[in-house]
Amino acid sequence: MISMKDIYQQGQIYSKNESETIYLTPDELDVFDANKWVYHQMPSLTKWKHDLEYQLTLHLSQHSNHLAFTFPENESLNHDWIDTIKGHGFEIGLMELYAIKANHLKLKHNSNVHIEYVTSNNLDDYIDVFRQFSLPFGETFTENNVTRIYTDFDKDAKSRIVAYRDGTPVGILDMISSHQFIEIDGFGVLEPYQRQGIGSAMQSFVAQVDRNKTIILIADGQDSARNMYIKQGYRFVSRCYQIVNEEMV
Repeated sequence: MISMKDIYQQGQIYSKNESETIYLTPDELDVFDANKWVYHQMPSLTKWKHDLEYQLTLHLSQHSNHLAFTFPENESLNHDWIDTIKGHGFEIGLMELYAIKANHLKLKHNSNVHIEYVTSNNLDDYIDVFRQFSLPFGETFTENNVTRIYTDFDKDAKSRIVAYRDGTPVGILDMISSHQFIEIDGFGVLEPYQRQGIGSAMQSFVAQVDRNKTIILIADGQDSARNMYIKQGYRFVSRCYQIVNEEMV
């Protein structure tokens, strides 16, 4: 059975018990997903407020300027939770898990699109596209991540691909392969080139990697991209709420 547990999780585990896992990664202090709490059981509001203070202490100690929590799969947040979360300055996001058998993904291929694995020879092309997606989150954040990609490229758990239209890099996608799954992550096409079959071409490339595996991905539950995945044949699996306070101090 597919679940959120099958999604790749970066970061270092600081502590883990039956209630939650704490990720604390000083080398990636500005990466929300590598510095957060993942609840395995739904906490009470009282416990969450206590955990909030503890996470604040941990993050301040390593100079992380955010707070982040992920709630258990398929658990809802009632009005009391929502009011309290927003009252503490958090934004609420809904992550949805989708899946499709690789051999069931049948998308039209745009012959003007060329897909390549990212190697040291074309890594700069990947970075050029990555920067354009990342810069809205800040120049410091972007350059930290660019440095991380260059530094970790040869030992990264991800395989990366870049899409070209008429020789211009216009789209990127990251893949994480496991025994059963190929996870799509970091997937995007530059806005001027959207709705031209480039995203479909990259997904078709992924589907050819291993036709016997299942492709999985996380979509923003409030984003229109999820509708595209449904039309392409992906099935909804589950959802969970994630909350982030980007400026805790």
